[in-house]
Amino acid sequence: MTQQAVATTLSTIDPPAQSVPANQNAPVTHIDSESLRQLGNNLNMLFTQYRADRRLAELRWLRNQRQYLGVYDPEVEASLNSKRSRAYPRLTRVKCISVLSRLMNLMFQGNERNWELKAAPWPDMTDKEVKQAIQEAMDADQKAGVTPDGPPDLEYMMSAINVFAQKRAEKLSCLIDDQLQELGGDQTEDYVALNRKALQSGILYGLGVLRGPFVRECKGIKWNTKGPIPKPSSATVYKPVFEWTNIWDFYPDMSAKRFTVMDGYFMRHVMSRSQILALKEKPKFFADQIDQYLSRHVVGNYRPDWYESELRAMGVRANVNDQKVETSKYEIIVWHGKTNGLTLQLAGCEVAPDKVQLEIDSEIWMIDGNIIKADLNPWVEMGVEMSLLHTFLFDEDDTSPIGFGLPNAVRDSQMAVAAATRMLMDNASVVCGPQLEINTDLLRLDQDLESIGAYKIWYREGNGPEAQWPAVKNVQIDAHMDSLLKIIDTFMKFADMETFVGPATGGDMSQGPSEPMRTAAGASMLRSDQALPFKDMIRAFDKFTQSIITSLVWFNRKFNPDLAPDGEYDVIARGATSLMAKELRGMQADELVKSLTPGEQVYIDDKKLLKVRLRSRDMDDIMVDDSEATRRLAQQSQTQQQQQDAQNRMIEANIRKVLSDAFKGITQGQKNTAAADADTVNSVMQLLERGVMNGLVEQPQPTGGPGAPGAPGAPPGAAGDPSGGDGANALVPGGGPQPPGAGGLPQPGGGAPQGQAAGGGP
Repeated sequence: MTQQAVATTLSTIDPPAQSVPANQNAPVTHIDSESLRQLGNNLNMLFTQYRADRRLAELRWLRNQRQYLGVYDPEVEASLNSKRSRAYPRLTRVKCISVLSRLMNLMFQGNERNWELKAAPWPDMTDKEVKQAIQEAMDADQKAGVTPDGPPDLEYMMSAINVFAQKRAEKLSCLIDDQLQELGGDQTEDYVALNRKALQSGILYGLGVLRGPFVRECKGIKWNTKGPIPKPSSATVYKPVFEWTNIWDFYPDMSAKRFTVMDGYFMRHVMSRSQILALKEKPKFFADQIDQYLSRHVVGNYRPDWYESELRAMGVRANVNDQKVETSKYEIIVWHGKTNGLTLQLAGCEVAPDKVQLEIDSEIWMIDGNIIKADLNPWVEMGVEMSLLHTFLFDEDDTSPIGFGLPNAVRDSQMAVAAATRMLMDNASVVCGPQLEINTDLLRLDQDLESIGAYKIWYREGNGPEAQWPAVKNVQIDAHMDSLLKIIDTFMKFADMETFVGPATGGDMSQGPSEPMRTAAGASMLRSDQALPFKDMIRAFDKFTQSIITSLVWFNRKFNPDLAPDGEYDVIARGATSLMAKELRGMQADELVKSLTPGEQVYIDDKKLLKVRLRSRDMDDIMVDDSEATRRLAQQSQTQQQQQDAQNRMIEANIRKVLSDAFKGITQGQKNTAAADADTVNSVMQLLERGVMNGLVEQPQPTGGPGAPGAPGAPPGAAGDPSGGDGANALVPGGGPQPPGAGGLPQPGGGAPQGQAAGGGP
């Protein structure tokens, strides 16, 4: 019985006429039974069409899966001789795993994010937030000791607004980063694990799908920071949940060329009877519709599709009989896409009057064409135009939305390597042992003709002409081992060119340059060059990352408005920028630090530069948070202040010592000067006393030739002769000391007193 026939048979179940919510004050939701039945039939026919349109893609996916597992296609298997080799080198598996590992290494490098949030150039803010931004900028300037020249101008205010918006973006980034650690819902799969599943599906089949965010309600802790002391309190917390979608259960609109323009898609869920009964407890499900169906169908309606039998034969479920008529599983088909607003209204959905004639995103659950839930897209109800579908295309196809996988690119090389390997094994099995031609007429009847080994003795009989020929003759068969090995090596090189995955990509550096690349930095640069062809793949994955992070921004704007206020945030995927060698980036950052001048350092954010240097070494987890850094800076500043104070006290003590020593020197000098003055006075007094005593004796006047200006014919030592006389008399020019009564103290120019002509006698 076909799916359409089953749906027609089971559509006799009467849909509920109306449904009354638990709150009796709410208006009654009216449901038109005939419209609901017609909607179920239309969607079931649409699902049948989508399933038929996807058949060619299913054939390609099965071929890729066999190629990955090393299983021959049925047509190839039928042509193989049962006594020949069935060797299948898994070249495709090696290439797929190498690409997956390489992409994961490039996209998720240590603790570094492959995305970032930046505030828009003109962020959306309220007047209160603008005033807060300007005030925070002025407070920061005041703390830094910057005195404004006047009132803030437009440039200053816009700079303050951008800084404030970037702080909000960083706070939201931390929140999203924390949510990404438990996206799987049960905290067993984080963001990296879900991305790996999507990448693996995209590489193998060409398409990887994640759906979300869905909302998970749980109990958490919220902190009240309005008071002087933060206080924790229990509260309901809403967390995002994403789920990986198996492409075998995903039925897109194959008539569209891109996912963004398709009408919608179907999802298939296989559930047990208990899971179906649990749906009754969820809101907006038609419980009476579920009860009617289960009461009439004790046996499940699930029957494996044709491709599931192929997949089962390749896996470990080969001994499980899924083709039995009776089964306990039920197949649920869910439509996610556009539906007429009036039809949804007749199905019990609350549609705004101005949207009745529009096509609205909806979510409709069916079992054998019978609708058990009809609802609007929950994000549409909240006024958010956001898609729950996030897709990664490995190699885009211009004619369909699903793309191509890596096995498609390497298929011919894979089959050529497999065929050459089979020939190599068959040829080796023939030529590895001797080929003998035996004439049984010449051998004895008791001769063993089955076993051949060392030291075997052949016993023969016969004589005459027949004896001239050997009874056992060796037959030589040509070996083509070298030719077959060259064929294998040639197609292995073709596979490297077709996939851009060579030995270096998988980690084998033996075939790379030797001398220049023996250092760690050189090897990393070589690996980076090998990664250049991956740019297109990573840019496709960047779209996938951007779609997920954008949906999380919208999620937090609705469920965490305090941490994610309304505003414009630009989601930037950084996967393509991660292709540079880490060691090279670290070396560049280190050289930049050395080359910066003091004037240039003013424009550099030291914290961001430190993050770059640590991330290049996968050591950014050793950084402390801002509060701990502030505490350490305060402690360091206090220690430096204490050291400066101690140094200042030491300098002051040294200055006091120097001043004290100087004062002592001055005092001693003054004392020495006073002693010298006393000695001088005593000497003068003694000289005066000697002069008085000598003045009482009449000194004879010299006669003769012309003398000095003091007196004619004066002897040496008189006035004008500095070389004459002894040291004591040298103090009195012109002769010995003159008594006070003889004209007063001596004057320069002669011994005559003032008023008396020179040259006269006494």
